[in-house]
Parts: sequence; C-alpha cells; structure tokens
Amino acid sequence: MSNSEHRYLHDAILHDAIAEKKIAFVVGPRQVGKTTLVQSLLPAPENYFSYDSSAFQRVWAKNPDAAIASRMPGVFALDEIHKDRAFKRKIKGIYDKTPEAFLVTGSARLDFYRKGSDSLLGRYIPYRLYPFTVGERAQAPRPDDLLVERRPVRRWHDLVAYGAFPEPFSKGASAWSRRWSRLRRDRLVLEDSRDLTSIHDLNRFRLLINLLPERVASQLSINALREDVGAAYATVRSHMQIVEALYYGFTVKPYAKSIKRALTSEPKFYLFDTLALDEKDKGRINENLAALHLAKACDFFTDTAQGEFELRYVRDKEKREADFLVLRDNKPWLMIECKSGETEVDANLLYFARQLKMKHVFQLVDKPNYRREYPALGVTVMSYERFFSGWV
Repeated sequence: MSNSEHRYLHDAILHDAIAEKKIAFVVGPRQVGKTTLVQSLLPAPENYFSYDSSAFQRVWAKNPDAAIASRMPGVFALDEIHKDRAFKRKIKGIYDKTPEAFLVTGSARLDFYRKGSDSLLGRYIPYRLYPFTVGERAQAPRPDDLLVERRPVRRWHDLVAYGAFPEPFSKGASAWSRRWSRLRRDRLVLEDSRDLTSIHDLNRFRLLINLLPERVASQLSINALREDVGAAYATVRSHMQIVEALYYGFTVKPYAKSIKRALTSEPKFYLFDTLALDEKDKGRINENLAALHLAKACDFFTDTAQGEFELRYVRDKEKREADFLVLRDNKPWLMIECKSGETEVDANLLYFARQLKMKHVFQLVDKPNYRREYPALGVTVMSYERFFSGWV
C-alpha cells in the first residue's frame, strides 16, 4: 500500500504508539477498515494474528506467548482480540515480559471491559477509527488548519448515496450498499452483541436497533424508547450502552455553560452507518454525516494529543437549538447549524453564537459549492462539501 493510500491514523500510530513502544489499541465500528490499517503497519504478513482463527484461539487460550511465537521481528497485530474476555490480562503479560510495540484491534470500546480486569494504564494508547469523510487524507491536518478549504477527496453526494464505510463506498452501487448495511446490522445483533455481553432477549435488542434510525438528530429519551421497546428502563439503558460500545451509534451531549435556560439532560443520537436512514430523508442524513465528520476530528485530535476536543449541541427551554458546538480544551470554539437549502442565517444559530461570543460560526447547506459570508453577523454559510474539504 502506497503512502497516499494510507488511512489517516497510519502515521499517528507509527510515530506515536509504535515509536514510544506502546500498545496501540485501534477500535471502531465493524468493517470500518481496522484490519487493513494495522496490516499496513506490519513488517511481515506473519505478524498478523486474528482471534477469528480457530487454530489461533486454541493456542492463545492455553499459552498466549506460543500463539504469537511464529511472528517475525518487529511490530505485530492481534485482531479482534477483545472477543477473548481475558484479553487484557494476557496482552498485559506479553507486554510486561518483553515490552515492545504491538497493535490490538476491536469492534468494541476498550473501556467497556474496565471493570473486573487488570489495568493497562500506561501501556497503551487508544485510537478511534472512523468511516471515510470528504477530506480524509493520509496526512491529517492540525486543528488550526481545519478551516482551510482544499480539493475534496470524496464527494458529499457519494457519501450520502453509498455510505461512508470503505467497502460499500468503493463499490459505488446504492442498492448493493443498502443490502450490505442490512446484513451488517444483522451480524451486529446476532454475533457482535453476544461477543460483548449476554443479552437475554435478542428480539427486543433487535427492535431497539431498528427503532434508533428514526431517533437520529433528535434528543434521545430512554423513557420513550422503553415504552416503544416494551422493556424496563434499566434494560433499555443497558442496551443503549451496548449500542455505543459496539460503535453502532454515538451520542452528543448538550452544553449549558453561559447559556440562559439551557437544557442539560438528554443527548442527541447519531449512527456510524448512515445507510440505515431513510434515503429520502436527506436532511437527517446530512446532519448525521456532519456529526460523523465533526466527531471524527474531535476524537482524532484528542487521541493524538493535539488538545482536548469534544462535540456538543446547544438547546434551551424555549426549544431554540444549534446543532453542533465543538469544544477545544473545554472552551467553545466552533458552532455549526445544519440546513438543507436555507441560505439565510438561522436566528437560533445567531442567538447562541452571540451568547457564547463564538469566533467560528457556520451554517451548512445542501447546495453544491456554495459559500457566502455575512461579516456583520460573523457567520459563513457554506456547502457541506466545501466546509469539510479540509477536515480529517
């Protein structure tokens, strides 16, 4: 694989975790490209080990050192090793005996396993891999370069049509992509959730998964979900934790500091796979894709020690709302409102931007190549593609 084809985390892992001789824990949604990424960092194919191999599992269960004895010198990878409930203790033992850099992947969050297992604190660096975005390049930008427009690597309308995951996007066929998405969801319900924890009622969990797309870009109420699913509050809350742990979706919390009568409770919900959304609901798809771009950048800059970035939204008791607020080192840094074709500045966006004294304020619209400045208001209205062209 040439350097120009590397994913955006490649160099960060190489010059950070591997250079520091740490464990690089690469997590992210199923089929997002984790295996391809880690294999691109290995010195030889013999250094790749997958927990999905039954032969590897048998040896690993008895003797982890023997399971990786065939590797060549240098970095090696343990793929999907989180499926072994005792994986943290075993990789800690490998690292402590012969401290060297190696790669661990998982389609579930590492922190889901913290309770009841040995700590890897100080031994690993986590990296979160996201699907494709408009501006993703091998050389990722620094935070202060995000707002510099560049030639898009991918078209926004292609991400809408084919989804942002590598396989369906590369296929470039809408019907095929939606079948891929459906089969991926089935596997998440039937296999991945079982690998992570025991779910006693898969039918209710499947119903929850099927109900979530219509909640995208809206405040997520566990009570409302509980009524629709027909399960106890604690059960639905536990299932939502699994939904996030498996990287099926993610939540964006509200921001309240310096906002009059702000709401502080319910988060908004978004999917990693936008193909699960109704293809006719372009507004919801656009906002979900924007959330993915923003969350990807926030997690990348945080994971690579370029600051503390967090994605939030703003809403008050009068139901005024601004879709996204990016915090940089705990301070409001950038505010965004997502629209379809409305190019006049949204009153709610302006209202919150003035309260927070925002320097960077944007309204994104589904109009190709559009850009218009409103200097007196301190707002720029741009197309989604142009705005995200310089992002991670």
